[in-house]
Amino acid sequence: MQLHYILTISFLLFAIQVNAQSICGAEIAGAKSTEEARQRAVASLSMAINSKISIDSKTEEIIDGFQSYLRDTTIQRISSELFNAHDAKYTDGKNKSGYSSKACMSASDAAKGFTARLRTVAASLEFAAKAVIGEKHPKLKSEAWQKTKQIWSEFVNLQFIIQGLDKKKAAPYDTVLYTKARSNYLNYCETAKLYWNPEKNNPYSDVAFSKLSKNLKLEKASCKGHGISLVYKNTGHECRHSAMFRCLHKPSLLIASCNGEEYRLLENPNVEVLKNVEEVALRELREKLSRESFWNEWEQEIKQWRPVCE
Repeated sequence: MQLHYILTISFLLFAIQVNAQSICGAEIAGAKSTEEARQRAVASLSMAINSKISIDSKTEEIIDGFQSYLRDTTIQRISSELFNAHDAKYTDGKNKSGYSSKACMSASDAAKGFTARLRTVAASLEFAAKAVIGEKHPKLKSEAWQKTKQIWSEFVNLQFIIQGLDKKKAAPYDTVLYTKARSNYLNYCETAKLYWNPEKNNPYSDVAFSKLSKNLKLEKASCKGHGISLVYKNTGHECRHSAMFRCLHKPSLLIASCNGEEYRLLENPNVEVLKNVEEVALRELREKLSRESFWNEWEQEIKQWRPVCE
């Protein structure tokens, strides 16, 4: 299967020598020691390898035998950290200005380090993809998918680097498991909505819905599928009279699955008001509840349970 993908790469060009046989970095001079010169020479070599990956940003590339969802990954810059610096060949020198060095490596040798790294990343990708498919806990499933996407991005980067250096070493990897994980998560997202299910509809649950629905999409319906049920607890209010009316309300919200599994109980200290007239106290209590700062904290917590479905 052939996939078409437009790749944008940006890199810096130094005084770099590149030919079919070897890749060389700029000659480093003025170092305090051979070791320092070689370290700087390797950094320059790494930059040279980056420039060797000759994919034109305006050219549509055809990648053979790489079945997957490349559109998931936006590559703006390929970083070619050199994984096998020990394979570099150095030309060292010394003069009045200090020590110098120039590092070179064949494109084939340069590809070896990335190929070895790719094997490790491919194994990690397989493990992460299996975690996405097998995980049922909503928060952990979302975290597993975000981790899988990060590994996938590195996997794609390495594939392009290796293809740019030595196509013979660009061994194909089976990405079917990643495809399944992606499909599994997107299917999960279709019903993983936030459902508003207060224990009782009352003025306090109305305040809670008004505050939380400003930035969160809440469905006023029975929880279904892989959804998250937000249950505002029916704590009502309590008023006591002793010279004045002291009325209070205990904010409490349960985050649960549709089948009733409880994930997290959000609670806040009592909201209280003190007034001469009970009716006034209750009105002020609702108004004070709406001004409390904890709603922002609750919103951020709920967002962690909501899947990121892009």
